[in-house]
Amino acid sequence: MTGLTVALVLLVVFPGCNEISSRWFTGAGASQGYWLPLTVGLRLDPSVTEAALAYTDSCRQPRTLPFGDRLTEALKRDIGMVFEHVLADAQPLGSRVATASDGVVEVVLGLKEVELFIHRQSTRSYPATVTLGATVSYFDAGGTLLSTRNLRTEARGNIDTEGQSCEVRGLAELANDAITRLAQGLNQHLGTSIKILQAAEAKQREGKPLVSGLQTGAGRGGSAASRPAQAEASQARSIDVDQVPERVRGYERRNSVGIAIGIGAFRDPEVPVVKFASHDAEVMARYLRAVGGIPAWQVKLVTDDHALKDDLVDVLENWLPQHVESGGDVLVFFSGRAMVDPVTGAVSLFPYEGTPTSHVRLLSLRRLQAALTRLPLQHAVLLLDVTMTVQRDSIRQKGQSPVWDAAVPTMGTAKLVQILGISEAQNAHQYERGRHGLFTFHLLKGLGGEAEADGDGLVSLGELFDYVRTQVPKAARAEYGHEQEPMSVPPLDANAQVRSLPLARVK
Repeated sequence: MTGLTVALVLLVVFPGCNEISSRWFTGAGASQGYWLPLTVGLRLDPSVTEAALAYTDSCRQPRTLPFGDRLTEALKRDIGMVFEHVLADAQPLGSRVATASDGVVEVVLGLKEVELFIHRQSTRSYPATVTLGATVSYFDAGGTLLSTRNLRTEARGNIDTEGQSCEVRGLAELANDAITRLAQGLNQHLGTSIKILQAAEAKQREGKPLVSGLQTGAGRGGSAASRPAQAEASQARSIDVDQVPERVRGYERRNSVGIAIGIGAFRDPEVPVVKFASHDAEVMARYLRAVGGIPAWQVKLVTDDHALKDDLVDVLENWLPQHVESGGDVLVFFSGRAMVDPVTGAVSLFPYEGTPTSHVRLLSLRRLQAALTRLPLQHAVLLLDVTMTVQRDSIRQKGQSPVWDAAVPTMGTAKLVQILGISEAQNAHQYERGRHGLFTFHLLKGLGGEAEADGDGLVSLGELFDYVRTQVPKAARAEYGHEQEPMSVPPLDANAQVRSLPLARVK
């Protein structure tokens, strides 16, 4: 059986936004004509103009289906129905200076995924799904972000193969359907965004563009909008780890499985968000596929409102056992919120619907550990970047420590090793300059090659732990004046054989 799941994820989140959300768009109905009295520039990232889907044909050969031109055309048409005038903006993506009079629309394509399984060469139909995701952002003439939204849409249908031919028919039509739905979603968001509507109303009342948050600076052309220096540094540091290193040719770990979970937004508005959690998981999944050498169809990504407790249980107790091979390895990454029972010290993780007042809605760490230890694995690695929710009469007041190792045997027989971003009940910092959790930021840097210490081109578990154990405390003290010390359970001492487990190849 030949299976293919290709996922390329890049979700761009800009700091200082007033309106940010994420949703699925079904594409029901035609695009609307809003014709807001605004003249805007349209900037399309190369991820849009050069977009292509990767798939495997019935002869088991890798193929690509370019769709950048079709997507560009659809976006121009549907966004053109929102505003009075839409101009091609010559400024580079990320520039906050609008050459158009009223604002700028930026579009970045993130998710491009084909789910297609072709068993063999034959004349038959196969189910297929094309999923697309994009981030659309609107900046006013002063460079202030008024609105941004992450949109995802999918198109389901059948593709056809015939006899001994390698051709896959019907995929282009399915991609066109997904493109149409995505363009309709952007059309609807831009045309109904409260902040954009307010800008249009302000212009109509005053007869001039709305400019907010403009910072002037000396320049040949007079005053210009500029971003604060810290915001520029944030974007630069984010690119440092978000630009995933290329996979080393020939390096593939077919008997390995990866799961990346990031839950930063919660159904209960009383539960504080974990700012970069979903982005942590998205980038980690890309690293697992690239430098980690894990096949794309063996990597599972679960984030935010797709991470209900039942979703997590299904991934860990149903999906994972079906993808694990005897003697293989599993790496599970979790970024989000956790809570400690003030009496027992038991640790529970927050799914999307999690709340500190209902333990039934939480996923116990013991259940996750048990799901891993009962599999026929050689090794399981659990990376936890958790921000702790502290209850009244809890660990910080009574001295009760989190119990991380309830289901973890001693190192002599252990197949589960946990690398934790904190010790005891420390704060797990959200690293604004890196656009990730502080621990995750250094995990990614380490996997990208910074942790490789002996010159063999491999990043081992021991090397990665040594790297984060050194770098995270330094960064925490320098940035926040607080302690944050990663730890391993069981301890990864110098004699632990599991230290040599390879996690990534960088050369």
